Amino acid sequence: MVCEINVFIWLPRWLSKVSMARIFLATFAIAALCFSIIVWCITSLAWLIFAQVLHAAIFGAYHATAVALMHRYFRGKHQARGQGIYSSMAFGADGTLGGLYAGATWDSLDPQATFMIATGFALLGFILVAWKRKALEA
Repeated sequence: MVCEINVFIWLPRWLSKVSMARIFLATFAIAALCFSIIVWCITSLAWLIFAQVLHAAIFGAYHATAVALMHRYFRGKHQARGQGIYSSMAFGADGTLGGLYAGATWDSLDPQATFMIATGFALLGFILVAWKRKALEA
């Protein structure tokens, strides 16, 4: 929680110097690192704490950047609609699909496979943002 709050405090300063696309790219790359740490360093409390700090930081950066993008693309009276779309996709559909996938793979495969698949999804997110980077920077 402390990491997320710090990200929310510092992100407006970062956005003036770094593009939203770069922050998104960084969040997906760091997410892949975070999930990989959980897979490969599960017996180390220090690495798990570090992974948790990374997770909090990427959540804060991703969320704040996504909200900033909604403000950019949905102006005036449409801003509430944009926030509603983001909330329903990020916390509704996304959370449901993530929960279903994690539960299914956790039981049918194992926890390590679940986090390796999550690493793959983070890398896929990185590739998609890199592919559409110019649109985000416009």
